[in-house]
Amino acid sequence: MNPATLFDPMLLAAVTAGIIMFGLIFYFWQARSQSQARSEVRKRLDIHRKTGAEKSAKPVKAAGAVASRMAKSTDSFYSASDPKQKRKLRMQLIQAGFYHDGAVGYFFLARFGMATLFAFFGLLAATVMYPDMALTSKLLTVLSPTLTGYFAPNKYLDSRRKKRERANREGFPDVMDLMVVAAEAGLTTEASIERIAHEIRNTYPSLSEQLHLASIEIRAGRPLDEALRSFGERVGLEEVQGFATMIQQSKELGTSVSDALRVYSDEMRHKRMMAAEEKAYALPAKLSVPVTLFILPIVIGVAVVPTIVRMTAG
Repeated sequence: MNPATLFDPMLLAAVTAGIIMFGLIFYFWQARSQSQARSEVRKRLDIHRKTGAEKSAKPVKAAGAVASRMAKSTDSFYSASDPKQKRKLRMQLIQAGFYHDGAVGYFFLARFGMATLFAFFGLLAATVMYPDMALTSKLLTVLSPTLTGYFAPNKYLDSRRKKRERANREGFPDVMDLMVVAAEAGLTTEASIERIAHEIRNTYPSLSEQLHLASIEIRAGRPLDEALRSFGERVGLEEVQGFATMIQQSKELGTSVSDALRVYSDEMRHKRMMAAEEKAYALPAKLSVPVTLFILPIVIGVAVVPTIVRMTAG
């Protein structure tokens, strides 16, 4: 029997539709089981929450509630299956600027949705636009977009996290300079953090958010060293973690915090200058590739072609 008759386009469409329907049924089943387990107080609040002004936005809120329940069920599933990987992903999302409690669930939901959407477009291209392709080509046409959509959220997360990390690394020496100024002006470390978070709000918004969170934690009663260590984990920079350790050691040993901040600020400024010099020294090596590929052939052509033309004419 010919394999092409077994794996026709209609069979591929049926298999893909079955997989999509299984995933949707799984998510909606989990959402329904969680909604049934809510308390009576929550049910009464849900009943009396929506008034006349909110009824106009009922479809939008219903869709948002369904997405929230799906994200929550996904988060619960992965928390039970791999809690260590879930904590690592949660920290990466925080470093990328996603502070919502259900960010992990929304991330997995976005990955599943992107994979399903790209798989649909690949199936459409394999069955409608190019129906005469071989079976292997059709499978690759469906599988390649599916994998692209599945890993697209990871790529976006890494790109966003690295961008914020570069911005934090560039702005942290300025934060240390402001810490020195605030300490010499007589402010405490807690007051300095709150003041600096307000001052750098427009220049370094990412660092301002993290400092503001650290200030809120300190005001809520968390010790300063723990708040600074948490601040260093959220930012993801070794310099910030070293700053937290330096503050803790200065208070334990009884040394001057302003002197320690001044030394650490000079070190951060020197490190930033060294990074700039390293980029400047690497520039000639990076320019050699475009010069060799685009400029050198033109120069050789201008120098050699006239000579070749004269020799040929002669």
